Amino acid sequence: MSIATQKTMLKAAALGGAAGLALTAHVLAQAASVSIENFKFGPETISAAANSPITWTNKDGAPHQVVIASKSLKTAVLQKDQSGQLTIAETGTYDYVCGIHASMKGKIEIK
Repeated sequence: MSIATQKTMLKAAALGGAAGLALTAHVLAQAASVSIENFKFGPETISAAANSPITWTNKDGAPHQVVIASKSLKTAVLQKDQSGQLTIAETGTYDYVCGIHASMKGKIEIK
C-alpha cells in the first residue's frame, strides 16, 4: 500500500471513525486495471463496481484504443505507456475490443 493511500485511509478514519476507514478501503478495492501487452488485454475478463474507474495501460509499441460498442464508450488512442479510463454506471457484462486491432477482445463485469 502506498504512503498516499495510507494517508487517505488515516484521514478517513479520523473524520469518520472505523466506518470511514472501511468505506475508503472498499472504494479503493473497486477500481480495476488492465494492461495492454503483446496485443492482448490482461486480464482478459475483469470485474468492477458500478461507477468505479477502469484503467487500461498500453505497454505495447503499437497504439491501442478501448471500445465498448454497446455503451458507446471509448478511450483516446493510447500510445506506449499511456493510460485511459472509462466508467460504467449500469451493472451487467460488457464486451470490448481494441478500436485499432479488432482481434483484441476483453470483457467487463460490472457489479
